[in-house]
Amino acid sequence: KEICHMFSISPTVVKKAYEDLITQHMIKRIKGKGTYVTNRFVFKSQMHEFYQIDTKLNEKGLHPTYQTILLDLIHEDITVYRMLKIEHGDLCYLIIRLVKANGNPIMLQKIYLVEKYFHELHQNFDHHERLYDLIENKYHQHIKHMHNTFSPINASSDEALLLKIKPDDAIYFVRSKLMNENDEMIGYILNYFPGDFTELEVFVHAL
Repeated sequence: KEICHMFSISPTVVKKAYEDLITQHMIKRIKGKGTYVTNRFVFKSQMHEFYQIDTKLNEKGLHPTYQTILLDLIHEDITVYRMLKIEHGDLCYLIIRLVKANGNPIMLQKIYLVEKYFHELHQNFDHHERLYDLIENKYHQHIKHMHNTFSPINASSDEALLLKIKPDDAIYFVRSKLMNENDEMIGYILNYFPGDFTELEVFVHAL
């Protein structure tokens, strides 16, 4: 009503403008609370392309930045042994980092890399490097294929704090197994995408 009065235009025009801004992800409407400006990057992709986030950011004139929160060498962790299918006594690196656009976190990653394929990672790791440049170019581990599992979950308090969202907000949880040319698992990645600005599409083609 205030906009209609200020610019002497009809409610229909204002409503259409709001709908256009929502479609462009420039504002978002929260039921029972109101309409708010959003400064987050909206990532829209087919599910098999969701790892090309760097390309998507560059297409919009944005440049991804990476914030490393933790780089550690894990010893004697039964959960990691099972997840990576490695033997007792094998070691694994854990990298926790945020991918950001315009200072806003758009993805949280927990990256597990098997130490025997990534010797001296703590010395060779570049905090500004793309993960696949590290794996394929620096360590010459060709990723033959990936197994991805997608799940909708609610953000824990830790995940919410890092992603600048509220606890229990909806997020996409994607688990990815990285397999090399010998069908050996060299890494396991846990990805967390806030659901309010991430859209994943599935196309079904009838034959």
